[in-house]
Amino acid sequence: MEGNLDPLLQPIEFNKILAVEGQDEENFFGALFRHIGILNIDIRQVGGKNQFPRKLPVLKVSTGFNNVTHLAVVRDRNSDNAFQSIVNILKRMDLTPPDEHGGFSSGKPKVGVFIMPGETIGGTMLEDLCLRTVREDDPAMKCVREFTSCISELENPPKNISKAKVQTFLAAQPEIVNSVGLGAEKNYWDFESSVLDELKQFLGNLR
Repeated sequence: MEGNLDPLLQPIEFNKILAVEGQDEENFFGALFRHIGILNIDIRQVGGKNQFPRKLPVLKVSTGFNNVTHLAVVRDRNSDNAFQSIVNILKRMDLTPPDEHGGFSSGKPKVGVFIMPGETIGGTMLEDLCLRTVREDDPAMKCVREFTSCISELENPPKNISKAKVQTFLAAQPEIVNSVGLGAEKNYWDFESSVLDELKQFLGNLR
């Protein structure tokens, strides 16, 4: 990386880009791409869901963007209308957004939007999707359930229960890591789970 140049302004190496929230997502998708055999994807992080309006447009002025054929954008659902929020940003960038979640437009570049954890999965974020890939009879999930029951009785329980569950699950693994992305690199999430089918179908457009 040259000096203090914004990572989003780094020259684009491949003609397919995946824009994600942060390092955790970059690690997760890097591991998932390797697992499903999708290569040569330029993964760029914007620095958090609130940074998309300001940071996503930076990609368009990066060296090599004119050669990009596909741009996929993934962010957590959270509490706002995440899909429409990204669509509005894409329009301001003079890019053609998809008509629906999980789809790609026919413009140049073709643009797709996926809101985590997907339309068929309950929850609001990547952590919810990862937890759903783990079998209920996994011994570590018993620890997760017991811990969740315990913290629910606290006067000031964690505000983000999904993140708390993920941390508990990861703490129960042979080699402890502290994030879903690093957990993905350790193969702690089941990339063969049918829970990931919707996401894999979306990412398949980047082959």
